[in-house]
Amino acid sequence: MLKEEEIYNIINQNIEEACSNLIERANELGGYDNISVIVVKKDEE
Repeated sequence: MLKEEEIYNIINQNIEEACSNLIERANELGGYDNISVIVVKKDEE
């Protein structure tokens, strides 16, 4: 439901809330099936 650019922007705004924000946005766009999200944050050393 979301374009890659929108996914990227949502993740970069707030990584801690990314999953819920992505699901909310997909539902806003008419999500018609199960929606699953996994976000992995890589720590930079």
